[in-house]
Amino acid sequence: MTATLSTAANRIIAQLRAGQAAGTAAGLGSPNWDAFHDLLVELIAEAPDPKARVCEIADLLTSHRARPGRPVGGAR
Repeated sequence: MTATLSTAANRIIAQLRAGQAAGTAAGLGSPNWDAFHDLLVELIAEAPDPKARVCEIADLLTSHRARPGRPVGGAR
């Protein structure tokens, strides 16, 4: 992330980092939690349209969770 980020990207990333910090403070932190948030920040920072990228990620997560036969809670 060497380029200057747009206002939208900065706002979204700040919200993600605040949520991550709150989750970690609540005892939900882990290396996987940190890696997931780092990936989200990277994807949003590199996107030409950060808001659209967030929508794409949300759609992907929603469709993944909605698959029939998939256990709840991420169990495989």
